[in-house]
Amino acid sequence: MSRNLGNSHLEIIDAALLGAKIVKDASEVAPVLAPLKGTIGIVITILETIRGVKTNKEDWTTLGERLSTQIKGMQENLSRCPTPHSTSLLLAVNSYEQKLRNVLTRVHLASDRGLAEAVLHQRADKEEAVELNRNVEIYWEEFIGDISIQAHEAVHRVEREVNQIEKDVHITQHEVNRVEKDVHRIKHGVNRVEMSMDAMGEESHISKLTPVLDAIGEDHDICLYGTRTAVLDPIRQWANDPTTPQVRWLTDVAGAGKSTIAKHLSAEWKEQERLAGCFFFDKNRPDAMNKTGFCDTIAAQLANNQPQLRSSITQGIKEIGPIPSVCPFEEKLQKLVIRPMESVSLVLVVDALDECNERDRIIILRNILSSLSQVPQLKVLITSRPERDIVQLLDPYRSRTESLHDVELKSNRDDIAAFVKHKMRGLIRSYELTNEEVDRLARRVNCLFILASTACRVVEDSPNPRVAVEELLNPNQDLLRDINTLYSTILTKACKANQGGQSSTSKTQGLLRVLKAILAASTPLTVSMIDSLLGIKNTRRLIGFLSSVLNVRSDEVVLILHPTFREFLEDREVARPFYIDMKEAHALMAKGCLETMKRELCFNICQLESSFTFNKDVQDLDERISKYISKELQYGCISWLDHIVNGRGISRDTEVDVALLRITEDGYPLFWIEVVSALGKIPKAIKGLQDVGRCHLEKGLKAAINDIKRFLIAFSTPISESIPHIYVSAIPFTPKQSYIRQAAESLFPNTMSIPIGCSENWPEPPQRWIGHTGEVISITFSFDGRRIASGSDDKTIRLWDAETGQALGEPLRGHEGAVTSVAFSPDGRCVASGSWDNTIRLWDAETGQARGETLRGHERAVSSVAFSPDGRRVASGSSDKAIRLWDAETGQARGEPLRGHENAVFSVAFSPDGRCVASGSEDGTIQVWDAETGQARGEPLQGHEEGVHSVAFSPDGRCVASGSSDKTIRLWDAETGQALGEPLRGHEIAVSSVAFSPDGRCVASGSSDKTIRLWDAETGQALGEPLRGHEAGVRSVAFSPDGRCVASGSEDGTIRLWDAETGQTLGEPLRGHERAVWSVAFSPDGRCVASGSSDKAIRLWDAETGQALGEPLRGHEDAVSSVAFSPDGRCVASGSSDNTIRLWDAEMGQALREPLRGHEDAVFSVTFSPDGRCVASGSNDKAIRLWDAEMGQALREPLRGHEDAVFSVAFSPDGRCVASGSNDKTIRLWDSATGRALREPLRGHEGTVSSVAFSPDGRCVASDSWDSTIRLWNAEAAQPLAQMSRDITHLVISVPTSSDSHLFVSTSHQKLNPHNNLSHIPHSVSGPHFAPPYFHHCSLLENGWVSSPEGLLYWVPPHNRHGLQRSYILTIPTNDPLRATWIDFARFRCGTSWIQCRK
Repeated sequence: MSRNLGNSHLEIIDAALLGAKIVKDASEVAPVLAPLKGTIGIVITILETIRGVKTNKEDWTTLGERLSTQIKGMQENLSRCPTPHSTSLLLAVNSYEQKLRNVLTRVHLASDRGLAEAVLHQRADKEEAVELNRNVEIYWEEFIGDISIQAHEAVHRVEREVNQIEKDVHITQHEVNRVEKDVHRIKHGVNRVEMSMDAMGEESHISKLTPVLDAIGEDHDICLYGTRTAVLDPIRQWANDPTTPQVRWLTDVAGAGKSTIAKHLSAEWKEQERLAGCFFFDKNRPDAMNKTGFCDTIAAQLANNQPQLRSSITQGIKEIGPIPSVCPFEEKLQKLVIRPMESVSLVLVVDALDECNERDRIIILRNILSSLSQVPQLKVLITSRPERDIVQLLDPYRSRTESLHDVELKSNRDDIAAFVKHKMRGLIRSYELTNEEVDRLARRVNCLFILASTACRVVEDSPNPRVAVEELLNPNQDLLRDINTLYSTILTKACKANQGGQSSTSKTQGLLRVLKAILAASTPLTVSMIDSLLGIKNTRRLIGFLSSVLNVRSDEVVLILHPTFREFLEDREVARPFYIDMKEAHALMAKGCLETMKRELCFNICQLESSFTFNKDVQDLDERISKYISKELQYGCISWLDHIVNGRGISRDTEVDVALLRITEDGYPLFWIEVVSALGKIPKAIKGLQDVGRCHLEKGLKAAINDIKRFLIAFSTPISESIPHIYVSAIPFTPKQSYIRQAAESLFPNTMSIPIGCSENWPEPPQRWIGHTGEVISITFSFDGRRIASGSDDKTIRLWDAETGQALGEPLRGHEGAVTSVAFSPDGRCVASGSWDNTIRLWDAETGQARGETLRGHERAVSSVAFSPDGRRVASGSSDKAIRLWDAETGQARGEPLRGHENAVFSVAFSPDGRCVASGSEDGTIQVWDAETGQARGEPLQGHEEGVHSVAFSPDGRCVASGSSDKTIRLWDAETGQALGEPLRGHEIAVSSVAFSPDGRCVASGSSDKTIRLWDAETGQALGEPLRGHEAGVRSVAFSPDGRCVASGSEDGTIRLWDAETGQTLGEPLRGHERAVWSVAFSPDGRCVASGSSDKAIRLWDAETGQALGEPLRGHEDAVSSVAFSPDGRCVASGSSDNTIRLWDAEMGQALREPLRGHEDAVFSVTFSPDGRCVASGSNDKAIRLWDAEMGQALREPLRGHEDAVFSVAFSPDGRCVASGSNDKTIRLWDSATGRALREPLRGHEGTVSSVAFSPDGRCVASDSWDSTIRLWNAEAAQPLAQMSRDITHLVISVPTSSDSHLFVSTSHQKLNPHNNLSHIPHSVSGPHFAPPYFHHCSLLENGWVSSPEGLLYWVPPHNRHGLQRSYILTIPTNDPLRATWIDFARFRCGTSWIQCRK
């Protein structure tokens, strides 16, 4: 039944939309319909998109009606199903939803076309709509089939249960009694088993905790019996008195004995079964100097010390989920520590909090203090030095007992004397020391515990204790006046003991080398690791001379006994000859790491048998790592990058560079990557390479490092997921001229090769960063300027390398709506995102994993997010008119929403000091809020005439900039709220984004008018011309931290970088068309291809290499729909939607003359006569025109006769006849000399005739039509000769051939696809042509993995996935994101034969 294609189309679609929205509202409130939320959302989007189609409205309307009916059917089906829904039902709904996503993508393509494009695609769109209607009907039938199967299964299940009940009813009473007795007995046994199983289950879950064993205080001593009572007794009384404060802070100088007090009380409370747990921070142990393992360590002790709490702890572990590392600290603390202790009286001990990094210790303190009300019976003892940030939070809880090191206090003197006598008791018994000597020693150590302890070790380790005591007590040397003097004495004696015939300098340097390694180490080293990294064999002997300041644990790990020794060594003035320059220490370690890698790295170091599996599925990978990768090699592979960065700028740089050069040669970079992948450290390696690449290095070395970095970024997915695919997948797709490919090619020849689709070189940073599939709504730099984050309406966040423009990993997925705003935390570790799905998410910027739960609270779309300068809070603005503040660590809302705006909040920003938040709203106002109290500061800032889309603070916090729909930017005094000067005018449409430069002198603005503007913040004057290049509105702008670069994100789906000084686009120009390609033509010699595009340009290409020849030919004012070469190849003609034809010099790229004007509408086709003297053109004005190619003059009146647009024209070989094909479904033949029609139109096609061509002898005309047929006609008799049907997979606009007839060209979105003889292109090679021989049922997954039932085969980069699934031979440009890709599997090795890839 035909429909009126005017308003009725919209009415039908609007009715369908209304019905779908009613179902959506029902799904929001009815749990039984909840599974439909996602599906309905997609259907609504499809219907809204269909409203915008310009052709074939009837077919698209039918699709909309069908979808609306299906949604109502799903509503009815689900309403009858019991809840909770079965897994199979949910899977059926999800399957249907995924299929609709593909429908949505295809509908978008049809809707996005302009009118001219829509006309050209009319036939293809009709076929697309018909096919989608057919597909949607199939999807529905499959869904109903799934539901029916489940219903039948449910019926059969009920029938079986009824039958069983009937059988049970016939059991005799005697049998019932017997069964009851058996049941009672079994239940008793089951209860015992369940109790045992529960205990086993709890143990299984608790074993998942990863406590920091170095943090439980095993290395600390307890107080000597009877000592420190003046300190211990008040703390004991505090712990036993429920009326005292819950927290007690014991603070004193370094070395006063705080940790010994903490250890003593922990042991005491554990024995009394009152200890919850303890954590001893230690800056010498990386795992014990941050918050990462704090909760697990306390929870593990709590489960061990208080068995009655194990079930509660187990429940918390279950709630946290299988990946506890991504769980926020606050959530872990609550579920593993606080909640289990809610009803018990226990003591928690936190020692040496000052040795935890500053950021983490504040997080720990804030969370503990804020949780105290939940655990009123908990007492917390904290010890630390009096660092300022700790004092600010803990001063109210400071212990008011006497100082631990006050020499005037008799209790301190007595305690130290007792300690010294206890340590020296063995020497007294052996008569090596007298009581008097020990008493003198005790009096001289000034009541400082670390001084007493170290002095005692010196005496104990001496071969002559009496001489040692005399030296310590010698008044002339005064060695015990402070700890630094004693340390200097210890080192001097160690150097003397290490004589061995060496010079004094050599002795000192040998000792210092070992100390440098210990101090610079990123993780504690064992004796053997130090030997290996330094290339020595006497570490144990040297450490033996320093046993009074160093400790060798039972596992051979070497530790500094007290942080004061490290502080001594790093103080140039105090340490003098023993001073350690940490730059030199890191350089020494860098060289040691690199030499160890050179010595031990090898191919397939973990002896992996197969490439089919992920790393995580190799069951014994940890055992293989321990067996095949030595501890020193593990350390070297992870730490060399940090050591190089921290060690630059000294005279030893050359030595390090030589070692670095050696490790970048041959296959060593790949062998190193193997180890990094096995250890799961790929993100850390990328960051380290970025840091090293910024160091001052020799040019060639810097190039090698940057190449390795790009390799890791490009192939981070396969490399991090499966070690063998460094070789199986990454190397083959690596650019052929890259450093790493050149080094690897001869070593690993047996891999697949990529003859088509593999770049020659790494791409230069592009002018346009392409990766999102929708509008780029938000963009931001990380604070170090190395990365860019972008948010898009494709519901994803992407991270980019700011230097190369490469995407970092896969998109961050999780939001269910467009991502409207993104922000980096100040330390760059976290990204916040806001979305139309009403939520905020936090992401780990290195791993891309979501951090914690989604932040929920807004009732409508979140339009803006911002981090506070200290990174502890996130502000969000929403269409619900409110601003919310969130704790960035816990994800909890801080306080009530900030309300005051009368309409949607579009933008939020923190002031530089973090005390204020500014918000811009659709109500046209800006409001400044107190970030602490949530109160508005003053009246709203009023002046804009329309909504405010963006606000930003100047770097000094004195000024606020705002951008508005009224096309202006305004500057405001942040303190008074007064407007500063007149509005900044220049944009032609709404201003969507504003940003200050880091120095505050410049303001950047982005607008829906597709431009970016730069303004002088002082004068309000525009700086230069607008920055143009985007093809759609600019949604977001941001300055790089150094102020040199401006980034912009646009509705055209791209990101661009601009030089803030010159306004020039940064990066390589796009080597290809920027929009759809409508026509291509070969030069007569077949060496050159010309292309015309919707970007208004003509390009010339090398047909052999696909490289662009020169710059684009520009001059047309609208899309170029047709191009043609003259017979001698010197001239190119182009026809355009601007109604003109242009002639170009093919050699110079210059226009030959003024445009040829005469057509009244778009020109769709141009062609040269065989002698090159005449040009014919066909137009949407239904006419054909003939032009003098030399003069540019029309030769005669237009050739008229067609009833609709003329899409194609062609000359006969003798030039006497012109053929034309039209949208009126006919072909016409014309006399080129007179312009008269030669005979009646050739009729037979049922669709638009898109292309016509003469046979070489001129007797035959071929016509190509949208009715999917090719027809051959007798040119003289105008009779049909033959008809051939063809399968059109996409619209062929023109099919020109090269002169040798071996190369065909079709066009598709933004690229050219030349094909060798089409009949020779296989559509499958043993199935899909991405399937290697002998592998069946292969799939190319969305994440790029090609897999088969055997397992992983190989991984495909994003820009090769499209071409690999098509039959393109060549795509122009060759580096197009949809490039042609062909794989040669002749040498492909995978699975158990993967190791054969090496020569």
